[in-house]
Amino acid sequence: MIKLVLSDMDNTLIPLGEKHVSPRTIAAIHELMETGVRFGPATGRDTIELLRFFDMDESCFQTGILSNGKRIRLDGSYVQMTLIPRDALERIDAALRPEPGMFLVCYPEQTNLLYPAYGVGTTDDELAYYARRTRFTGIAVDQIPNEDYIAATIACPEDPEHMERCRQIVAEAAPDMRIASPISGWFDIMPQGVSKAAGLDVLLDALGITADEVVVFGDAENDLEI
Repeated sequence: MIKLVLSDMDNTLIPLGEKHVSPRTIAAIHELMETGVRFGPATGRDTIELLRFFDMDESCFQTGILSNGKRIRLDGSYVQMTLIPRDALERIDAALRPEPGMFLVCYPEQTNLLYPAYGVGTTDDELAYYARRTRFTGIAVDQIPNEDYIAATIACPEDPEHMERCRQIVAEAAPDMRIASPISGWFDIMPQGVSKAAGLDVLLDALGITADEVVVFGDAENDLEI
């Protein structure tokens, strides 16, 4: 019997670039939960972005794997959280600076609907392209602000050569981190050992269920392990 359904967001539950999950999809999620089956996202997105996507209906992500496993939520409470070490972000930023078209985007752990992500070492115009494409609020800054960060991404030219170059840069500059590409021209940054799959293990233990009682939907590189 299925007891938990998890779904990736971008290009799975919602077309990339759309503002909100469709009303039909939200209605289906509620219908599922009314049967007693838990539903949640398994996504690289964090809490504020999910509030926007679900049109402020937080009941749709009371349980889930957020920020690629850096936040694990069960019945409205966070059971695990992993921040990205600031020194790792600084190493990645320094390594990306010489590369045209590549830059770091950092997402503060303490945030709200108006609080932006930071595009580091880029321009407002360059950042705006990615902000429109992937639906986040961004502001360009010269250096990484002194805050705690729950997530970070890398903007990169979309051709395979630049994508592979970005992987090499991060592997050399921050071997304690890893990156995965949910869409072309974009990488999610995670500490080694953190993933949607590792997050699922936390949920399985907390719920006392097994993997054969879970259905997971996804479409991208950061979904492969789960």
